Amino acid sequence: MSGKDVIEYYRTRFQIEFCFRDAKSFTGLMQSQARDTRKLSFNFNASLTSVNLAKERGIPFSMSSCKTMIHNAYLLERFICVSGIRPNRRLNDKLVKELIEFAAIAA
Repeated sequence: MSGKDVIEYYRTRFQIEFCFRDAKSFTGLMQSQARDTRKLSFNFNASLTSVNLAKERGIPFSMSSCKTMIHNAYLLERFICVSGIRPNRRLNDKLVKELIEFAAIAA
């Protein structure tokens, strides 16, 4: 086997391992308590699909940052909803983006 093939195989292997690591750590791959094979299969597919969709962005990726940004977006939307104000999204676009990316780690 050529050196190029070995490197390609290892690169693919590590991508698969990182996918499983992120699924176990962040998307609940090991959290299911179901015993039915269909329910377990659904849980595995949903967990691995969510990791793959998050990685599709094509930029340096951190599952922790993705999770933090989604949580920040939810909190910001919740604060706006509860406060009863109607912010001008165009004027506040830069501030909203900054708040959503708050505490996100650059990968």
